[in-house]
Amino acid sequence: MTRSSLYMVFHLNLAFSSIDEGEHPTVVDRCYRPLLDLAEAGIPIGLEATGYTLRAIKKVAPEWIDCARHLISEGKVELIGSGFCQIIAPLVPPELTRRNLEYGLRDYDALLGAKPEVALVNEQAYSKGILPLYQAAGYKAVMMDWAEPASHNPNWSRALADRPQMLEGAAGVRLPVLWSDAIAFQKFQRYIHGELSVEEYFEFLSDLIVKGAKAIPIYTSDAEIFDYRPGRFHSEASLGGAEFECISILLESIKANEDVELVLPSEALRHLEPETAPIRLETSQVPVPVKKQRKYNLTRWGVTGRDDTRLNTLCWRKFMDLNAGGSDADWEALLQLWASDFRTHITDKRWQSLLEGLPVESEQASYAEANMEAEVPEAISIRQSGRFTAIEAEGVHLVLNSYRGLAIQSFGFGPADLSLSGKLDKSSVLGTLEHGFFEDIAYGADFYSGHLVHEPRHAHKITDLGRVKHDVFWQEASNAVVIQGFLDTGAGKLTKEIIFCPSEQSLTIRYDLSDLTIERGVSRLGFVTLNPDYFSEPDLFYACHNGGEDLEYFPLSCSAGVQEINHGKAVSRLVSASTALGMSGGCLFLGDDRTYVRLDMDRADCAGLGMIESRTIRGRNFIRGCISIDELDETSRMVPSGLADRMSPLRHHIRITLGKTRNLL
Repeated sequence: MTRSSLYMVFHLNLAFSSIDEGEHPTVVDRCYRPLLDLAEAGIPIGLEATGYTLRAIKKVAPEWIDCARHLISEGKVELIGSGFCQIIAPLVPPELTRRNLEYGLRDYDALLGAKPEVALVNEQAYSKGILPLYQAAGYKAVMMDWAEPASHNPNWSRALADRPQMLEGAAGVRLPVLWSDAIAFQKFQRYIHGELSVEEYFEFLSDLIVKGAKAIPIYTSDAEIFDYRPGRFHSEASLGGAEFECISILLESIKANEDVELVLPSEALRHLEPETAPIRLETSQVPVPVKKQRKYNLTRWGVTGRDDTRLNTLCWRKFMDLNAGGSDADWEALLQLWASDFRTHITDKRWQSLLEGLPVESEQASYAEANMEAEVPEAISIRQSGRFTAIEAEGVHLVLNSYRGLAIQSFGFGPADLSLSGKLDKSSVLGTLEHGFFEDIAYGADFYSGHLVHEPRHAHKITDLGRVKHDVFWQEASNAVVIQGFLDTGAGKLTKEIIFCPSEQSLTIRYDLSDLTIERGVSRLGFVTLNPDYFSEPDLFYACHNGGEDLEYFPLSCSAGVQEINHGKAVSRLVSASTALGMSGGCLFLGDDRTYVRLDMDRADCAGLGMIESRTIRGRNFIRGCISIDELDETSRMVPSGLADRMSPLRHHIRITLGKTRNLL
């Protein structure tokens, strides 16, 4: 009978958000040296580290690097790959991930003489688009969390967790996945921290083995939480001392058990069954699964923290400058700036150091202004009917509601006649679903398009849905009609411009929010609410890039209508969203097999994240997309970060385009 294989991977990270550089010698001495002692004592372990961390270790303890190199060469330690820095691949361009993996492999070879075959996905933030990048870098398998993806795949058998599986990503790429598991490593932590008895811990392991587990990840997390505390949370276990001695005793006890074996991580891959059917980790509900509990989701590194949105936008601007050419040192600096740890519990000292190292950014070029004197061409019809302004040209119409801050009443094909009565015509692709559209009091509201909503943590909601006086101009340079309005939101004045280009079947919404005085909160804008009568239910989808080369498609339909999806649903009082879309290509698509709606936000303007909401309400479909530029979680800081003083302002510009799906496919 094949014995169960137990394996461990300790994550070494001297870029840890809450660890200052001055603590590096202490962390190496207390947390990293004992790991090598375990290996020298015959305990097989995996060590995962970035090139940055290995360089940092060499600065303070070069002998540690020499010892690790020797143990790896003897097969007592397995190096698990990461990259040069720990970055959130679904948020960044594929070229950056390619360089991150390449530079990491370069440092592994130079410092440790090793080329890892297994990579731990950074922060366990996975998208199907990034799997081909790992394969192209030469990795033979990836390590990813079991517990979180499994919670979103109720059709999965529990037996899938018992051994490695074959993972399928974009473009049909397949790689084995070696599981990490949040429950398993938290049990290990609790035992070592004295919060679980040895009997309880062994009962947990025995239960897994009895149920048929063949490859068990007993620990796959941080090394810096044993005999040291990073100081992120008040709830961290007290430091009792001798924790690595406890780990050694535990592992020696497991090693002595003839029913199991302790192995290097890659050795557990022998339990991968041949011809096993591939699985996918992502779902329409959770397109980018991450590690551990639901509070860990893509917004954590995208639009929360001290000032993630600005920091990510700055990184995109630097990337676009570097993409035309840059040295390895330039790319390494950008990789460090894009590292995940700057986006969570970064210390004041390290954040200030980051700010001081940033040159003040020059102002970005301004957009062309509309010519207020130019006459609108006769081919363009502009009508005012009560609260509605309708613009028609080239077989496309746009109707705006001046009582609701120039919200989009209807954007679609053909004439706008019916939309002027407050109803959506069947040729309306998107717009406003009026109060009473759904026969359910829980949805007894107007569902607008083309607006923004900001919900401060400690104040009332702010929107751009008030009455507005507006002017209409012609922008000859771009063949567009410009509608400009000014609103007093109660928190300051807001300028909103809509640039409608009928020949391109597109409109752009530009906001000037510089006069608003608001505290941080949940900010979402660029809402598009689909007309359910226009789209074919069985063929509904959404798509975007999440760090890969190709668009990632996700179905919206299911046997009961459309799937119930709400990426922006709060996890708790502290965590304002459940998940999000990386939108690394700057665009988000919603549509069916005939027509799509494209939502664009240039990454160098403002690197917001996409969100989808959908459900069937008494036989009628509700489908909506938006872009989030600010969310809340326990990493959010409510005081100014200082980053705005070193950057040109963010641009809150959203483009909405109608197109034919066959051209997209």
